[in-house]
Amino acid sequence: MTVQIKNILIWQKSEVIRNLELKANAVNVITGDPGKGKSSILHIIDYCLLSSKADGISKANIDDKTRWYGIRLHTHRGLITIARPAHHVGNKSVAFFCDNGEIPDLPNHNMSVSTLKKVLDKVFGLDSELKVPYGGKTIKAGSKVSFRNFLSFCYQDQNAIVSPDYLYNKPNDLRVVERVERTFRMALGIVDIEGAIVTERLEKLKAERLSVERRSEILGQKRLEFQEDVISLEKEAVSLGILDKTSDDVQVSLNNLKEISTSPLDNFGDINEKLKSLEVIELELNRKISKFKKFNEGYTEYQALLKEGDNSVRPVEYLIDKYKEILPGTKTAEILFSLERELSSIKDSWKKRNNSLLYVDVIEKAKGLEAELADVRGRVENLKELSERLSSPKDIYRYQGKLSVKVDLYSDRAIPIDYSEKLAVIDAKISQLDGIVTDIESKREFVMGKLNNKINEHLARLRLKGYESSKAVFMEREKVINLILEEGRAVEKMVDIGSASNYLYLHLSYFMALHEVARDNGVPWMPYFLVFDQVSTPYLGENDDDISSLDLALRELNDFVERMKDKGGIQIVLMEHIPESHWTKLKLENFKLVDRELVGGYGLIN
Repeated sequence: MTVQIKNILIWQKSEVIRNLELKANAVNVITGDPGKGKSSILHIIDYCLLSSKADGISKANIDDKTRWYGIRLHTHRGLITIARPAHHVGNKSVAFFCDNGEIPDLPNHNMSVSTLKKVLDKVFGLDSELKVPYGGKTIKAGSKVSFRNFLSFCYQDQNAIVSPDYLYNKPNDLRVVERVERTFRMALGIVDIEGAIVTERLEKLKAERLSVERRSEILGQKRLEFQEDVISLEKEAVSLGILDKTSDDVQVSLNNLKEISTSPLDNFGDINEKLKSLEVIELELNRKISKFKKFNEGYTEYQALLKEGDNSVRPVEYLIDKYKEILPGTKTAEILFSLERELSSIKDSWKKRNNSLLYVDVIEKAKGLEAELADVRGRVENLKELSERLSSPKDIYRYQGKLSVKVDLYSDRAIPIDYSEKLAVIDAKISQLDGIVTDIESKREFVMGKLNNKINEHLARLRLKGYESSKAVFMEREKVINLILEEGRAVEKMVDIGSASNYLYLHLSYFMALHEVARDNGVPWMPYFLVFDQVSTPYLGENDDDISSLDLALRELNDFVERMKDKGGIQIVLMEHIPESHWTKLKLENFKLVDRELVGGYGLIN
């Protein structure tokens, strides 16, 4: 048997110890008239189990008359005693703990609450590795799971037990809501220690992946901003006259800016010297080109003379032709033939004038000089333009100062950071763990089916008025129970069901089913007790129907405790108004009166 409540203790200022002794594996009924302090009991139990608040304990009627509150617990280690000073004492950080169940005459704090919490975690069977896999606004992901996380599965106060829109206590307390949300699957045994660890690691990996993706995206955006800054700086350098033009390559641009930032200021003031040097070169090139032109002109005149010579000897050809007929075989003929050969040579020379190697070489060199001259003239024009717009040394110096800081800052950004390999490693790990989580999801489907079956088994006896043929379905995300009507053709949401009696039946059925499924799944950290405050709340008890409905609920609790005896047992603490004679008449053998009825002048505080 694991945790059940043995005693509820109040060290009163009257020096009397109020000792409510409870039975294990029974429905312990604390009953009596209104205003006797019954409803404070649930909150006293919660306060002794290290709640940070003492809300729900009557300050005027209970707390102001109390020195200490305490409980004794049955645990797998035996009885233990826990006590805390009354709320009005003001010291909520200390506690009393006794590991042999001793009830002191008056407790003295011997342990801090934080230390006692660690002790109780072990008492409730919690492993130090069991951590909350999902974070929230009040619970940090990866924080250690406390035994207190599972107490929400054990309490139903007077308001919660008939709540139409939420099954647990304190629906407006975000810390409680998140506590239920994060540990619900652990409570049912869907997630064991290994599963919780895997889920936590998986969530961490997913968070890490998201972080890397965001970092990559941010750096990408910053890189764009960086490129825009570099372009802007380049344009500024051009406008200052210290850079000819911008570049399309960001790395080239950055190198240009680096060079400008480290260049002596004098480097930007020698434009006139450069201009003079280029003008000298321009003059020399003009001189060379002029010589080549003159050479070509002379060569052309020479060729023209050759051509004129060719025309002048044409009559010789005529004479030779005629002389052959008039004076064949004379010396005169030899002279004429000699003139003819000279004539042919002159013709050949004139025809080949454009193929002369000298002529071709001169033409090519002239073209090269003219191209060089065009380049020099362009540079001269640029320098003249630059000279007109070059900023003052003061502006350039100021720009260099700004530039040096940014260039140093941007140097590391020029090369983009590649996160793909890191993301691939994370994805591989996620893929590996996803397989295990998939198994958890399969188990969740099975366990949720089992939970719904158990709920419907209870509702088969606790029939909902107006929904007798419906089937209940627990909605994990909303933590409500909806009803399936007409074989699935319609759904009635919990909030629309109506009737406090129906809501009472739904709450009782759910919590009994929850504990039975947890027990079947061997969940070690679920306490073996339930605390219900006034199941008779919906009933006035003035008519037979009300009494009959209440009796059905009481009988279901009695039978549930009986069935659970074969599964390790369950203890129910029930605060009520009904007299002992009522359940005695019903022969509810597991119902036990705690102390005696709180009626007349006898209450929780005496």
